[in-house]
Amino acid sequence: MTKFLLATMMIACCISLTGCGGSRAIAQNNGTCGKQLTDLQTALNSGAMTQDEYARARAEAIKRCNQD
Repeated sequence: MTKFLLATMMIACCISLTGCGGSRAIAQNNGTCGKQLTDLQTALNSGAMTQDEYARARAEAIKRCNQD
């Protein structure tokens, strides 16, 4: 019984922690396209975002720049 309760609590903790730490890059449209791309590169170089986050944010920024 104790092992079952402990296993259930561990699973519940793991599931509840999956929502924590999720990151979503949000690029703000508050500057020139070049400035946005430079800021994204700076964030990547400083470790503030991963390569995947950078690639998604960069593609979105370029898409927005082409719409303007």
